[in-house]
Amino acid sequence: MISKQEQLINRGFLSDKICSKVYNFSFDRKIMLLKSVIASERTLGARLLKENKTIITVNYLIEALKVEKKLYSKIEICNTLILLDKLSVLPLINCLGTIGNNQHRKVPENNFLKDSYPLPRDIASRTLIRIGYNLMPDLLKGIKTADKRVLSELIDTIGHVNFKFKKESVFEALKTCYKNNNTDDLIKWKLIRACSGIEESECFLIKLKVELNNNRLKEEIERSLQLILKRKKK
Repeated sequence: MISKQEQLINRGFLSDKICSKVYNFSFDRKIMLLKSVIASERTLGARLLKENKTIITVNYLIEALKVEKKLYSKIEICNTLILLDKLSVLPLINCLGTIGNNQHRKVPENNFLKDSYPLPRDIASRTLIRIGYNLMPDLLKGIKTADKRVLSELIDTIGHVNFKFKKESVFEALKTCYKNNNTDDLIKWKLIRACSGIEESECFLIKLKVELNNNRLKEEIERSLQLILKRKKK
């Protein structure tokens, strides 16, 4: 019977006590670890690469993230991408919607019932969110993309970052995006949800609620309006 510790190691677990500073490995050696068949070595490789702050490092990490299956190795790759900060932003935006298959492909039937903003399913989006608010200008630059797969996850990222930090208006960009994608229910649903953190969107949402015939989208509008009201009362 496999012990709990062995199960963790098989999933790429590596103790936090194993500090990157004690390893004087070359860049090539770190990349070899990142590509190892042993999950815990891949975790170590990702951890060591945080000392190599270059776009080349970011590209290797993202390629690794695309194929990584083990939980702790995947977490370590994302942690290093976050530590590399601004270098990681555009490469992560460029791979939104391409890693894994957990993203929304259609509007879900059930509402998200919590008051918080739902965490995106896309791993690149979740990683971007953890980098922080300063990436918003780069996110907004990408919102004109014609790639619906990227756009869908980009809206989630913008919505979540704005909901959490709320320092500048993103409403006009989202409103324009809605008008440019008014035949795509999934994109509209995500934009309506993103508006839940934008007080300026209240009149826009009320108008949409009258105009739309889609009951599921109307439910999402109602939820966004309720969250806006709650934020205004604070």
